[in-house]
Amino acid sequence: MGESLDGCAQCAKILMIVFNLIFFLIGAAFLGVGIWTITDFYKPDILAIMDNPAVTNGAYILIAVGGFIFILAGLGCCGACCQNKCMLILYFIILLVVLIIQIAAFAVVLAFKGTVDSYLRSEMQDSMDRYQDIDATDTYSTAWNAAQIFLGCCGIDNYTDWQGTDWHSDQTPTPVGGTTVTLDYPLSCCYVEDPSNIINGDRPEPANTTACIGYNVAVPNEFMYDVGCYTSLKDFFMDNILYVGAVGLGIAFIEIMGLILSCCIYRALKKNEEVV
Repeated sequence: MGESLDGCAQCAKILMIVFNLIFFLIGAAFLGVGIWTITDFYKPDILAIMDNPAVTNGAYILIAVGGFIFILAGLGCCGACCQNKCMLILYFIILLVVLIIQIAAFAVVLAFKGTVDSYLRSEMQDSMDRYQDIDATDTYSTAWNAAQIFLGCCGIDNYTDWQGTDWHSDQTPTPVGGTTVTLDYPLSCCYVEDPSNIINGDRPEPANTTACIGYNVAVPNEFMYDVGCYTSLKDFFMDNILYVGAVGLGIAFIEIMGLILSCCIYRALKKNEEVV
């Protein structure tokens, strides 16, 4: 535990402490984002349209991952600082297992991309069938209204998807221009000037409701969204894929360095024992 290390091993020890401190900060960031998401006073859970616990409970997953990284980084720092071989071995094994799981998960997603796409569409259809109304406060209605307004989309593939839902057949006619009409899609499909207001808890009013719902006007038109939310969600993720990829590569780099450095320190400590 108190053996002195040679130049290379000492350098590896310092680097391992530094990398695990960075790892520690990443865990803190995950924890912070997860806790903020859960405790935020108003947050329309847009991902609830996926109707999948692994997606909709993303904040709790972030907290769990952040806590795990916290503990793992602490184990790595303690193992390096105290030059404890048991801690270094445990750190190496856990980190190796995590890295293998990450690689396997990435490979599975790539191999079954088509199946994943079909599955997500099916989950979105299930949540759409539970939609109630533009003014409803349940999880699915709030999620679909927020998603369609914020992402500028309507339905899964387009606005016609709503015509096969329970909402379409059970809705109360909407008063428009002195009469009542049955909507073919919710009012959250209508174009709004500032869609970001939905994130703050304010539901922006449509720029032109009568034109949006096709009252004496052909649809689709400029006052409604006719792009599907599945496509909009994919585009949103692809627009931010560089940031996600950079974080993923950064974490993978730290993990690989952790494996190499812990192995170097362990071998140096083992060598010192043999010399003694």
